[in-house]
Amino acid sequence: MMFHNMIFAWFLILSLLMALSSSSLFFLWICLEVNIMSFIPLMHSKNLMNMNSTMMYFLIQSTASSIFILSVSLYWMNPLMIQYLEILIMISMLIKLGVAPFHIWFPQISEGITFSSLGILLTVQKVIPLYIMMSFKSKSIILFIILSSITGSMGGFNQFSIRKILAFSSISHLAWILSLLMINSNFWLIYLSIYSIITFMIIIMIKTNNINTFNFNKKINNEINLMLIILLLSLGGMPPMIGFVMKWIALKIISNYYIALMIPLILSSLINLFFYLRLSYNSFLKHMIFNKWNPSFNYKMISMILPQILMIFSMITFI
Repeated sequence: MMFHNMIFAWFLILSLLMALSSSSLFFLWICLEVNIMSFIPLMHSKNLMNMNSTMMYFLIQSTASSIFILSVSLYWMNPLMIQYLEILIMISMLIKLGVAPFHIWFPQISEGITFSSLGILLTVQKVIPLYIMMSFKSKSIILFIILSSITGSMGGFNQFSIRKILAFSSISHLAWILSLLMINSNFWLIYLSIYSIITFMIIIMIKTNNINTFNFNKKINNEINLMLIILLLSLGGMPPMIGFVMKWIALKIISNYYIALMIPLILSSLINLFFYLRLSYNSFLKHMIFNKWNPSFNYKMISMILPQILMIFSMITFI
């Protein structure tokens, strides 16, 4: 089983590299299909909920791919229709990404797959669709940016499932990435990279410690509590952490083109940060019991190194 997963993971990485080195729409479509066919076996397990999520993901991605290749074929037949077909191509990529209002499937699938698959879905699977959208830079996506910023913040407001919170957070961050794409800024690659690192660190932590929900009654190791708080607040954009720095730079870039677009982005970030702070307090800080006379050290404390380095780096950058 491990050998099979390694093969599919290799094809997944190969599809990304091939897509990033190509400018042909038809070849990009092939890379998309290889990417999907490589990811689905990594998602699959014998769990019924997981099987339903895998099937739903396949249907959604297949539908979006069909729209994409149909649009490309029509463009080859009649290049004069490029303005209309460009919108169809963008919509097909927005469906693949789970951007609002095409996001209904995204939280449901996130709830039914393993944490390893969730990490790939939230990060790696965004690369090829975003790369394709970079070739068009259509201003028509501004409505989807606003909807995603609102949906991502409000959708996760009353959630306690970690998977759904990360899913709605992903939708919110997509609004920022699409804003940078729309104004032709290459900073979206740095933004996506930092977001991916923070997200993977959170997923590694919750997978290692078997945390599925923010359970008020569950006492977790104090060091783990602290690290999760740091990572969540960084993901929400709490100054002076690295998550704040990347949003601050993004705002500086966006302000040169669309000042009005900054309003929904800032408001959504404030809402996200509010419920991250609330969850951090209710789920972790209330149950943290420090005993300076009985210090304990175990292997889990080693995993605190990366968040601490991340925080120190962000502070230096902020200063």
